Amino acid sequence: MPLTPASLNALLDARVRDLAARRHPSSLQDHLRRVKEDRPKLMQCLGLEPLPQLCELNAQVTGTIQRDGYRIDKIVYESRQGFYVTAHLYLPESEKAAPIVLRPHGHWQGKKSEPTVQASAIGLVLSGYAVLVVDSPGDFGEPAGLNERAAQGPHNDFWLSMGTPMIGLYAWDLMRGIDYLRTRPEVDVERIGITGASGGGLAALYAFAADDRIKCAAPVCYATSMEAEPRNGCLCNHVPGVTEIGDRSDVLALRAPAPILVIGATDDPEFPPAGASRTHEKLRSIYRLYDREQAVRAEIVESQHDYNRRMRESVLAFFDEHLMGLAKRSYRPEPRPITDGYFNSYPAETVPRDDPELLVLQEHRPTRTMRDLLEESILSPSPRGFDAKKRFVPWAKYGKLASEHPGGVVALDDYDLNLNEIDQRFCIYLGISVCEFYAQVLHLSLPGGFEGWEQSTLGAGGDVVTSLIGSMKALVHANNPASPVTEINAQGPCASMIALHFKTLRPAVTITVTHQWSSWLDLYRSEIETLSQPLARYLSWPAI
Repeated sequence: MPLTPASLNALLDARVRDLAARRHPSSLQDHLRRVKEDRPKLMQCLGLEPLPQLCELNAQVTGTIQRDGYRIDKIVYESRQGFYVTAHLYLPESEKAAPIVLRPHGHWQGKKSEPTVQASAIGLVLSGYAVLVVDSPGDFGEPAGLNERAAQGPHNDFWLSMGTPMIGLYAWDLMRGIDYLRTRPEVDVERIGITGASGGGLAALYAFAADDRIKCAAPVCYATSMEAEPRNGCLCNHVPGVTEIGDRSDVLALRAPAPILVIGATDDPEFPPAGASRTHEKLRSIYRLYDREQAVRAEIVESQHDYNRRMRESVLAFFDEHLMGLAKRSYRPEPRPITDGYFNSYPAETVPRDDPELLVLQEHRPTRTMRDLLEESILSPSPRGFDAKKRFVPWAKYGKLASEHPGGVVALDDYDLNLNEIDQRFCIYLGISVCEFYAQVLHLSLPGGFEGWEQSTLGAGGDVVTSLIGSMKALVHANNPASPVTEINAQGPCASMIALHFKTLRPAVTITVTHQWSSWLDLYRSEIETLSQPLARYLSWPAI
């Protein structure tokens, strides 16, 4: 039976789940060692190693909306030179400096102006918090006129994983937002929390892990264990190479023992409640090493994928405890009357997302794009070498691979490979490209290779994966069908890149290719998404 894209995806799925099930640290010293090792890895996963050069924020308040008990300052600043960020700063009426909540958002049509996002900010500001709601970079298909950062490029862009993943850009926007808040006397930058739902929970998790100035975090409908569900929709969820650190709990635990509240929903297939409970369980086991189990909480709300009133009131009580020093409680009622909205309950003074008063910019502002930043990162790399054997995954651990004996010559053709059916998002999680993955499976299934190591792993267990690649055309020498592969003939750009990766594993093999490149930038300019190599800016070109 030929190996199908579904079988290849099963290997990738199993590998992600396996790495998410990383063994818990056995002692405080063990965890501290992990933090020291994994913190630089995290910053590379986000494309923030080294940190971008600090530029002038050039911050402006473009207008103010006065409301009963608070005001909203409309803010624009540059997180990187020429890369603008739009935001709303909610400020309570108070003579004291207010604690701060950073509020990234998910894939709402109105971004910072979505009523759901307004609702959480209003509930917080009326409870005494300053709230900075920051628009995410780029365009996710929001209606024209609602997205003030649409000109920065498409949100779902496989190429960004090469050096400037979208979530790393957003985390840096939030970190520079803290720099801006340091200029505001109305706020207390020593008391900062962060919360968001879905894509906002994603941003909250990674910004919290990356920036020690954030004292506590409440990710909502996001921080589920990848052991429970690694198929996470939008490309921004797939942080390149993050499985080298482990699960989402391992990323959060880089900040142990800082307080964390994990909120999940009962009806959320993409981020299932069992995954949120598993994250809580794993965090508690780590926080136990610090004697701080009470600093981690979880709540599963009867709800769909959302950020509704019950969730908001739990988050409010959490921030009251950890930013205001108030008594611990499960939830705190929001201070204003509530009206029902679509999938949410929200305070009556939220306004429609397309209200022009909510816009920060009244006219288009030229901006650099996310692709501009990517090209800059590839042109200024921080390579750590490309050791193909150290990057090799024992794929037979995750499925029974049948050994192939095609003879000396193998022919690969893009027309037959069906690489578009391989789930590239899994590859991003694992920090490998589709072509590198394909080459590794070829290497494991064909006779020969380094020291016969791979032969000892054949049939190691897992789901049955029968043959090599149904699309591989083998030219068999009839008199010696089991002879090692000596040559690969590749037709097409993807087949050519597979051959290049295969040769890094078997240097003695001769490859004949129709396409050649000399650098990651050269590869990027091909515009063939399946060629993109996660974290390429940190990898030397695979020389042969």
